[in-house]
Amino acid sequence: MGRRSPLAYFGLGLMALLCGSAFVMPAVPKAAPEKTQLLTAGAGLMLATLPAPAYAGGMFDFGLTLPFVALSFLTMMFVLNALWYSPMTEEVDERNAKLLQTLSEATDMLAKADEMQVQYTADIKEAREKASKELADARKATEEAIATEARAADSKREAEARDFKAKLDAEFAEKVKGSESTIKERQQDFVKSSLAAVGL
Repeated sequence: MGRRSPLAYFGLGLMALLCGSAFVMPAVPKAAPEKTQLLTAGAGLMLATLPAPAYAGGMFDFGLTLPFVALSFLTMMFVLNALWYSPMTEEVDERNAKLLQTLSEATDMLAKADEMQVQYTADIKEAREKASKELADARKATEEAIATEARAADSKREAEARDFKAKLDAEFAEKVKGSESTIKERQQDFVKSSLAAVGL
């Protein structure tokens, strides 16, 4: 077995000093063997009648290890906070800020899109009303132009019909005049031939 360093002896001494007599076995006085046997039997009897002691290392074991556990816990907490939790919370905060900024921009864009949709709907409604009015005006103007052209065509046709009738009447009258002498001659010839046939 190797030699222990003076530092180990110093640590053991310090522990013994801090903990008091918990780790140091009290000195046993030299007694007679009978007395020792009697004390041993009494101690055994007393131990047998006592309730079972709580086991060390339970949930609430307040011993020398409690400060070391608390110190290691606090050290681990500070180290983890410095190395892990602090950067993670910064990243989460930056992410939340970016998400909030994106959400606000999206909300603004949706509001602008709604305004543009309302404006476009109003413009489309106005354009439809204007186109409908222009179509009605154009239809009315076209109907009036068609009616005017129809009236002009009717009056022209009636004038042509009157002129044609007048021309036919004039031709008929002229032919009647021209054929009167022929009719008279034929009438006279007919009368003569009829009288001749009868023998008069």
